[in-house]
Amino acid sequence: MLHALLRRLTASGFRRGVAGGSRTWLILGILAAGAQALRRLARQEPDVLYRTAIRPGDVFEIITKASSE
Repeated sequence: MLHALLRRLTASGFRRGVAGGSRTWLILGILAAGAQALRRLARQEPDVLYRTAIRPGDVFEIITKASSE
């Protein structure tokens, strides 16, 4: 829900700020775009290396190695 609100504020802010000449709307659009960028950067999703469908009867093996940190 927040994503949709920020997207709408960004679009409206830039449209009304640039086309309409409103400095307030332009600033609002810039702030909303910045908030979207921060949310995107703060997202913590795991990296997906491989994805496939598993069917009944399938066999698979997961092997891990210690990191060299």
